[in-house]
Amino acid sequence: MYPVPLTLRPLADRNEGRREGDVTLYDTRFEDLDFVLEGFPNEPSYGLHRLSIEMPLSEAAVSARLRAEFGDEQRRIRVTVQPRRSGIDFFFVLLGDERRPVLTLSVAGVPQIALGPAMLQRASTTLWRARRLRSWLGQRTRRPMRLGEDLRSLRSDLRHRGWAELRRRAVEAMNPSVWSERREMEEGVDRVLRRTSIVNREIIARLCAAATGRPASLTIVVPVFRTPLDWLAQLVESLANQTDAGFEAIFVLDGPQEEQAWALGEATQAMPQARILALPENVGAAAATNAGIRAATGDFVLVVDHDDRLERHLVEAFHAASAAEDADIVFADEAITDAEMRVVRQIETRGRFDLRYYLSHPYIVHPIFVRRSLALGVGGLDERLKVSHDVEFFLRCVGEARVVVQIPLLLYFWRTHEASLGHAARDDVYRNTSEAVRAFLARRTPWPAFEVGPGVNFNELEIRPPLPPGARVALVIPTKNGHEILRQCLASIEARASANRTPADIFVIDHQSDDPATLRFLSEAQAAGRISVVPHVGPWNYSAINNAAIRDHVSGRGYSHVVLMNNDIELITEDWLDRMIEPFSWGDVGVTGCCLLYPDRRIQHAGVVVGLTGPADHVSRFEESVGPQGGPRLPGPMSSLVVTRDFSAVTAALMAVSLPAFEAVGGFDETLAIGFNDTDLCLRIGEQGLASTYVGGVVAFHHESLTRKASGGVEHPGDTARFLDRYAAMIREGDPHYGAGMDWSQTAVRYAERPQKRFGLRVAHLR
Repeated sequence: MYPVPLTLRPLADRNEGRREGDVTLYDTRFEDLDFVLEGFPNEPSYGLHRLSIEMPLSEAAVSARLRAEFGDEQRRIRVTVQPRRSGIDFFFVLLGDERRPVLTLSVAGVPQIALGPAMLQRASTTLWRARRLRSWLGQRTRRPMRLGEDLRSLRSDLRHRGWAELRRRAVEAMNPSVWSERREMEEGVDRVLRRTSIVNREIIARLCAAATGRPASLTIVVPVFRTPLDWLAQLVESLANQTDAGFEAIFVLDGPQEEQAWALGEATQAMPQARILALPENVGAAAATNAGIRAATGDFVLVVDHDDRLERHLVEAFHAASAAEDADIVFADEAITDAEMRVVRQIETRGRFDLRYYLSHPYIVHPIFVRRSLALGVGGLDERLKVSHDVEFFLRCVGEARVVVQIPLLLYFWRTHEASLGHAARDDVYRNTSEAVRAFLARRTPWPAFEVGPGVNFNELEIRPPLPPGARVALVIPTKNGHEILRQCLASIEARASANRTPADIFVIDHQSDDPATLRFLSEAQAAGRISVVPHVGPWNYSAINNAAIRDHVSGRGYSHVVLMNNDIELITEDWLDRMIEPFSWGDVGVTGCCLLYPDRRIQHAGVVVGLTGPADHVSRFEESVGPQGGPRLPGPMSSLVVTRDFSAVTAALMAVSLPAFEAVGGFDETLAIGFNDTDLCLRIGEQGLASTYVGGVVAFHHESLTRKASGGVEHPGDTARFLDRYAAMIREGDPHYGAGMDWSQTAVRYAERPQKRFGLRVAHLR
């Protein structure tokens, strides 16, 4: 049976090569190569296999992935790559039931690659290990410094992951079938660009099919000041390689720069849409940007940093979005890289535009497309500011914008380095950003007073609106037995009463407690005037219990808001109630939630995402909230753990809700007795135009359903089925408040290689 000659057939037309004699040439500049292995045995034997592909005279660095059908699903198969003089060998273990395998080659270092005949044969595991050991020793003989790198890596793994990680590395090194799923965030920029190009091309085709209008024209403005020539060359190359050349590029030389002027002149000779605007003196980034905006002819302007790179579908994606939606501002996702633009450190994949989020933390940096008439109408950038002029400008534009559209695609690569102004002038960043936020709030809100102060970490702000006039709160706490946990909850409320200005009364719903100690505690607490006890008889139905208590004891009695609280909540933040009621002064907030921690201080709740891990889940669940050495709270991705921002829902374990909004939607849906009733409530209130807002400045411990677990009342398969059916479209397309590029199969915020939802443009109507 073996050896078996195979034919590498490109999976898609984009991979079609050019035949030259015995080899085929393939373009490797932008995307990976996917090949179907034609001639693959119908019943391959079990064991280690070697796929040998001739690759004459190549200096390419090649990595590979293999996937195959196993019954009704596709699985990835571990591949190890071993170059040889005239080609490359790919080793992998087959179980015998693989069908229709697809080999993906990722090629770096050369613009094209020549592939010759391919042969599949059995391989010896002993020889595989020997070749790997020989290769490992050879690399370190030629480059001894790699031994030091190996030792540092081992020490780091031991410190952060323990001995189990060292065992994993040893087993993976010596066993070709063992493949851990460990992945570091740091990936090569070229690798991410290739993967992103495929994703973007496929999704843009779908966006274009839905577009009905005329695409807006675009001018890309690049202020240039003493840019390293190789960095500038990378930017120009990314412009020249755009799949849609229908744009204008204006390079603004901020003062005399002979080397940069010459380099730009040479690099843009083949770009007729490029212009160079030379300013006679250095005027600063803001003034240079304004000069470019004034010189632009496009309907929209995009300001690009002089040392960054653009994904090659950026212009095409913008044209598709502008043809689909009549927006004033458009933004997309970006990758943050190291100073050499070699490694992607983080990918910022965002949700629909969220004003409260941006005011707390300017989470959108690049790319931002602004209608040119709007940019000129607000007066351009403030030329007095050296840093945060982009934030101040963006807020003035947002204040006048009607529609903001997010393109949920990775389109921008941001080079970060310590020499950049944002890193070097942190005090100025805080001062300028906070002043810009104060000015925005003074212009756009009717509030007589408000507070803007520093947040927990760098570049975070805490916005404190005034309390709504006449606010009065009913705290509603269901319980059954377990007086110790209820006692702890009430004590945490009473200990913080003096720190809160909002008047509040406590209603404890007693669901048929039969423990004498609990009954005695409830009676004594009510007699002392600490609480009002509301008896409830009947099956455990969280929705019905709360609805009845609010209907019979809260509605029509002068309360403006209800705080729904589990009996196993233990408050941490002193002025928690004021902080949770203040956001209702925005006028478009219907519900607020907060950060809940497990007793070991891991995250239990930091917002609910519909479609996460199934029906809905708490984002960042089980993530750390503080560093290993203590200190300030960890910000989380894009500071999402500590800021004020909107979600589709928050948990009712500790939730404040506008009483009129609660009554308008009929309260909780009582067909959802245990599960997802709080998420459903938030979504129905959201349909009325009111947001569910997460207040990251409020923190509490949640001992999570302790009394219900004791009585076996936390399973809810029927509720899950009803929720899945009711919100099937949102689950399929993805919650608009969560990054489309995220891995929706886990609560940890991680970027996925391929989209997992059928998302479209995210549109926010501001006026």
